[in-house]
Amino acid sequence: MTDIEALKRCEIFLGLDNDDLQKIVDLPSCRERTYQPQEVIFSAGQAAEHLYVLVEGQVDLVAGLSTPPSKSSSPALITIIGKGSVFGWPALVPPHIFSLTATAKAPVQVLAIGGSDIRNLFELHPHIGYEVTQSLLQVIASRFRTIEQLLVTGKRSILFEVPKWTGR
Repeated sequence: MTDIEALKRCEIFLGLDNDDLQKIVDLPSCRERTYQPQEVIFSAGQAAEHLYVLVEGQVDLVAGLSTPPSKSSSPALITIIGKGSVFGWPALVPPHIFSLTATAKAPVQVLAIGGSDIRNLFELHPHIGYEVTQSLLQVIASRFRTIEQLLVTGKRSILFEVPKWTGR
C-alpha cells in the first residue's frame, strides 16, 4: 500500500484530494515506522512530535500507565486503534503533550508525520488545515464520549472495540 492510499483510508484525511495528500506525503518528516507487540509508541507526558496513521495492526491507548508502575493506580484501556485510524493528535494541538500511552497490540505499521511539518502545511494551505481539523474534531469527540462513558458507567459501549472505518 502506498502512503497516499494509507492516508485515503484515514478518517481525518477523507476530505482531501490526491494533490493535497501528496503534499502531506512529501513532508520531510512523513515516514513509515514499524513496532512489535507490546512496544511503546509514545508515553503519556512525552512531547507530541508526531501524528500517526495506523496502516496495519492494532494499537492500545491506555491512561494511567506510568514508568515505573504505580501501586495506587491501575492502567485503564481507553480505546483500541484499528487500521485507517489516527492517533497522536496532540501533535496538532497545543500544548503538544501526549496524555495517553500508545502500545502496539500486534505487529504495527504506521505512517508518522511530524507535527510541526503538518502544522506548517496547514498555514501554507489553509483548506487542508480546515478539512483535517473538522475531521479531527469528530475523532476527538468520539474518543471523549468513550472516556465519559467509561468514567460514568465503568463500561465501554458496544461500539468500543473496532471502529467501522477500519474495514475489518
